[in-house]
Amino acid sequence: MTAALNPRQTQIAEAATALFLDQGVGVSTAAIAKAAGVSNGTLFNAFPTKQHLIDAIYLTTKRDFFDALALKDGEGFTRASVRRLWEAHLTWSRSAPNRHKIKRLLLEAGLASAEAQSQADEMGLAHAAWMSDAHAAGIIRGPNIAFIGELIFFHIDLVIDQSLTGANEAMAFDMLCNAIGLE
Repeated sequence: MTAALNPRQTQIAEAATALFLDQGVGVSTAAIAKAAGVSNGTLFNAFPTKQHLIDAIYLTTKRDFFDALALKDGEGFTRASVRRLWEAHLTWSRSAPNRHKIKRLLLEAGLASAEAQSQADEMGLAHAAWMSDAHAAGIIRGPNIAFIGELIFFHIDLVIDQSLTGANEAMAFDMLCNAIGLE
């Protein structure tokens, strides 16, 4: 996995994230450097290519995301544990809306390199195994784990996009549990 970003890289990545969300990922590196308050040379010393910058944003965002959604040792796949992760995901997304949006943008656009996607997949192996075990045991249902995972993320994105809170958020969680057969 890539190392944590240094302060200069973080400054550039944050400026790039804001521009990507505002103007799309086609924004020039010169515009990114200007927004970050650095020279083009400094940007390319921090990230040799724009792809390196995109991958760094993708991986640091995914790392932060999985850190926020850490599984507890021996935690079973229960309604309470899924609710804990649901709330952790919502808290992370609401406290860092640009990180949530860039995670969605880079994932949906498929802009992260194959190597970065592979590294991000490794970060999520524990969650995938947790869900796979629950699926194999009949605790949850769905065509496959990828479908169930996408369904969970879709529900969370809807809660965020619709600014649901309180009883409406709880209803959305209940709807998700019903959809995956979680009692």
